[in-house]
Amino acid sequence: MQDLDTMTNVILNNEYELHEEKELDNKNYNNKNHKRKKDKKRTLKQKVFFIFKLLIGLVVLTIIFMFLFFKTSLFQKYKELWVVTAMSTMSHQYLATWFLSDEEIQEILDQLEVENNEDSNSNEIKIEVPKEEHKEITVEKISGKNYVGYVMIVPDASKVKLVDARKSNKGTKLSEIVKNNNAIAGINAGGFTDNGGVGQGNLLCNATIINKKLLYGYKATKYSLIGLSSDKKLVLGKYTYQEALNSGIESAVEFGPFIIVNGNNQIKNSNSGGIHPRMAIGQRKDGTFIFVVVDGRQPGYSIGTNLLELQNIFNKYDAYNAANLDGGSSATMCYNGKIVNKTSTPIGERYLPNAFIVEK
Repeated sequence: MQDLDTMTNVILNNEYELHEEKELDNKNYNNKNHKRKKDKKRTLKQKVFFIFKLLIGLVVLTIIFMFLFFKTSLFQKYKELWVVTAMSTMSHQYLATWFLSDEEIQEILDQLEVENNEDSNSNEIKIEVPKEEHKEITVEKISGKNYVGYVMIVPDASKVKLVDARKSNKGTKLSEIVKNNNAIAGINAGGFTDNGGVGQGNLLCNATIINKKLLYGYKATKYSLIGLSSDKKLVLGKYTYQEALNSGIESAVEFGPFIIVNGNNQIKNSNSGGIHPRMAIGQRKDGTFIFVVVDGRQPGYSIGTNLLELQNIFNKYDAYNAANLDGGSSATMCYNGKIVNKTSTPIGERYLPNAFIVEK
């Protein structure tokens, strides 16, 4: 009987101990689980706090960098490039005006302004009629630091013409201009009013002469004209309307700057003009025309180029006179019914007021 009681007590004691151990395990589990949750909360708070400190640090560093960039001379060359690039656009000038006063911006622009004080001498251009086998137009792809472009060589100067492409309420796309004029090639020429970046290409904003008629501008005002004479010479100079006619100009657009005049380089500073998509026209002493388009504003493909590099391209192709035309989103080259380059806007071709074409 005593043995039975002893056994019963042992069993009861074991059950009790097991029960205690189970409760202890549950308590330990709950404690660990609670600790784990607290650790997770602590870790989350730490992460949020770290991200917050990181953002604050980045903001402070950005402010410091912007102060050093815009208000000191530590990054003067890059500041000049930034300002002139922004101010030579229609829709992104705020990138300069937000940080600098009008006086500061104007000082930089004045320093980088290209001064064209020389008119081209048409007597130095001797138009040669190319042999039949040498009349063919060639288009060559070019590339340089951060840009891709194309050079079109037109041996027969007699085929080049400046045409008006305005309709009643808008301009015309380059491919249509070329087709409508029974031409084989073409490039955009002068600028137009483009308020808000939605211009229709029919409102001129620069002096324009087509077939000796003044389509826009004042007769008594001198303009920097890029013109074609009646004998197909590229004429660059500052003229009134009558002076332009007297110099033999048949058609012209006001634009610039001139890049090469009478074999003399006009661009001295690599920041002049900023970095943009470009369109330009040039001519050799034998009359051969050179059209250059450079694509831009497309990271990973082509950013654009400055006027100094554009000048280098024309020097490579032996231009005697050359001038910058309307670039940016308008820069377009067409050949054999197709657009040669990759325009800087996803919509493709823009509506243009005029173009230089090459007749068949």
